[in-house]
This record gives sequence, C-alpha cells and structure tokens, in this order.
Amino acid sequence: MRLLILKCSAAKRGDPEPIPAAERYDGPLWRVLRSYQRAQPIVAADLDVYGLSAEYGLIRGDTPILDYERTMAPERADALRPQVLDTLQGLMRRAYDQLCLGVSDRYLRAMTGWEARVPPGTTVTITDGTMGAKLGQLRAWLDGRAWVPPSASRPARIAAPEAPRGEVVLAGVHLRLSRGEVLARGRAALRSDGAGAGRYRDWYVLLDGQPVAAKWLAGVISGLPTARFDAANARRALLALGVDVERAV
Repeated sequence: MRLLILKCSAAKRGDPEPIPAAERYDGPLWRVLRSYQRAQPIVAADLDVYGLSAEYGLIRGDTPILDYERTMAPERADALRPQVLDTLQGLMRRAYDQLCLGVSDRYLRAMTGWEARVPPGTTVTITDGTMGAKLGQLRAWLDGRAWVPPSASRPARIAAPEAPRGEVVLAGVHLRLSRGEVLARGRAALRSDGAGAGRYRDWYVLLDGQPVAAKWLAGVISGLPTARFDAANARRALLALGVDVERAV
C-alpha cells in the first residue's frame, strides 16, 4: 500500500455543494493524480490519498468539503500541527510501503515531527524544486519508477523570442495574435470548459501558474482538433506568438 499526501491548492472547483477534496482541489499536482487514477484505475487502487488543507488539516481525499479561501500562514500551520500529527500517527499503523509528500515548506511546518511517526521500513519521497520538477517527481512516484532530472541536452524550458513574429501558420490555419491574446483565449477556454487542458505528456504552458497542454492551447487559438497537428508544431506556433513552453520532467 502507498500513501500520498498533497497540499491543498488555491485553484479549486467552485461547486456550491460539498464535493470530495480530491475533486475540489484543482492545482497541478491534483490534476496529475486524477489523470493517473483515470489511466491506471486498477493499479491506483492500492493508493490512499490525503490532502493537507489550511482549512481542515489532514483529511482523506474523499472527504466532502466546501469551497473556501484560506492560506497556510505560519500561525495556522502551528495550530493545525497536533491534528495533523495525530492523524498521521494513525495512518502509519497501516504499514504503508511508500509515502509521498507533495507539500511546500509552508505546509511542512504543519507536519513538523512527521519523521518520528513514519516507520523505518517506509520509503519516503518529498517533491521539491520547480513546479515542473514536482510534477515529474509525482508522475514518476505514481508510476513506480525513479525520477530522472532533465539533462542539459533536454531543456526544461524554451523561451519565446523577445520580439516574436506574432503570426504563424498551423496546419493550414494562419494565426496572427499577440502573446496577450493567446493567453486571454486560453483563460476564456479554461473558464468555459477546459476539457483536455491538463492532459499533457511532455510539453505545457503556464497559464496564470496553471500548467495546460501546449497542444490544447494551440487547438484553442486555432480552432483545430489536436489530431490535426503534432506537439512539435504546437510548440513552434506558440513560440512564434511569444508564448514560452515548459517540459514536463
């Protein structure tokens, strides 16, 4: 059995009624988790998911919660620590083989002393680094493989030119857009639906801090189905329009 603890996210679904925490939180790490659960439902059955919430403390991923606005300030982390450690102590009685902590330093403060609660036989992974690195580490842990940092020959980020062309042809469609117009269309598509935005394998674009698939964004601005072009052409088009692309490592 494996245990995954992810911090809550500022991005949340706005449903007015209570929904499970693992569905309420809509940050990048939670999207990676849901993608894995959809793709590997049988393997994912051995995974217990908990959220470390600034509002509720350490809770099961299937706990119904309301939408809320609260950040993990130092004093809040200190106040939550007894509940968090008590809950973790109870969880460790289940003899997990592996534990992954997808939490930031602010949230780790609420878990100060966690090491003493984890049995010596449990392998612990803590995600760290850039968001791209954290996403890669979480994917690797979920897949049961070692995470390999990108080498110098595989850039983690490709920056658009300082003076982009502002126009490009993608699969026969001529696009003439500024970087701001590309991002605005992406935001509007996320608000209206966003289906497929988080389904990327190698390349993504940070849209207000949220990773979205480069092919999805290229499809949004061109009106083309993503089957009409490949990832390389999506990257080429976005870079020509001034949009940086990131590699999922």
